[in-house]
Amino acid sequence: MEDSYSEAFCLYPENIIFLVEERLLKHSSDVNEFYANISFLLSHELRHFQQSYFLEDRIFIILQDYNPNYMTELLKGQIECDGLHWSEQDAYTYSLQFVTKHREAIIKIFQLDDWLFFFGCHIEVNYEKEWKRYKRKLTFVDLVIRTIRDLFWKRNTLI
Repeated sequence: MEDSYSEAFCLYPENIIFLVEERLLKHSSDVNEFYANISFLLSHELRHFQQSYFLEDRIFIILQDYNPNYMTELLKGQIECDGLHWSEQDAYTYSLQFVTKHREAIIKIFQLDDWLFFFGCHIEVNYEKEWKRYKRKLTFVDLVIRTIRDLFWKRNTLI
């Protein structure tokens, strides 16, 4: 599963909990940090589900330039938020907003001693604009097929 994070939230939703747990166990220095990160990482992965729900099968085209090793690079300080794939930037933005909004409840639920600094991005993503950007890179035949399919695309709403 290590090499397929990018497809995990689309194809194997039952494995998302294990991905979150693995990340938490690797990078949490104490119990307080472990529990604080649960809310952040679960909201992050749930945002990927929302992206997938909105974009439907287009998500696989969009993920073609996704770097599955971004977490290693991020932890080593080789990239910052602006170097992440837009889907990750959006998920980190969503998660930071989520834990900030629900901070007091998270502290109470998990009985945290202290609050942590969470990595986050601060961007607004227009999913349809991102899709149009990727669509321009398609071959002519794929572009025609996608243009026709997009005429009937019932866009799901993002929560």
